Amino acid sequence: MLKVTIKFIVYCAFILFFGCSDRAEHKTEKENLHFTDSVSEARIDSAYTAIKKACDTMMVYRLPKMVDSFIKEPALLQSFFDTNIVYRDADKKVEKVIRQLQAECDSNLLKETYRIALLRQKVKLKRHIKAKV
Repeated sequence: MLKVTIKFIVYCAFILFFGCSDRAEHKTEKENLHFTDSVSEARIDSAYTAIKKACDTMMVYRLPKMVDSFIKEPALLQSFFDTNIVYRDADKKVEKVIRQLQAECDSNLLKETYRIALLRQKVKLKRHIKAKV
């Protein structure tokens, strides 16, 4: 009777060990791809909010300096864009999207700089003399 009980316990332990093992190592390629995509989306979303906040801050505080330097010397305007931090990431897709977001922010800053500079040049008061009849 003791031999049967020992064999029964060994078989039950063997079945429980292999039957209830974790299936994490048997993930399919599709599940791995879904996981990496969700991680990439989360990183892109967080980078988008950070770039958006930084771009809004630059629009408020850096734009007047950019307009003044553009009016005085247009070549100095490039120095504002050369100081930006270049983003590097192991995931090339995330890096590409973030570089596009940064380029969009830079182009919006440049457009706004040109627009404000043109407005400042047009606003100069001109004296209109009434034509004599």
